[in-house]
Amino acid sequence: MASDADLANEFFQVRRHGDIAVIVPSPQIEHLPETLLQPAAQMVLAPLKEDPPSQIIVDLSEVGYFGSAFITFLLRCHLMVKNRGSELVLA
Repeated sequence: MASDADLANEFFQVRRHGDIAVIVPSPQIEHLPETLLQPAAQMVLAPLKEDPPSQIIVDLSEVGYFGSAFITFLLRCHLMVKNRGSELVLA
């Protein structure tokens, strides 16, 4: 069975460009059960909480569909940067 870190790496890429974090979900996120999305999302957010970016860009270019659990993930990202007076951008 895959670990949470393996899930995070398989379904999300996080790239830092200075103080901006770009989160790129894999197209496979569309088929990920909600029970696995939550741990993967927490693993993605953990390093961002330790070293918070001033902005987060979520690149959705490879994703055609996502469910309510992914919207919860987006809200967590939004709250992280909002508390620093910045914005979440969906691209």
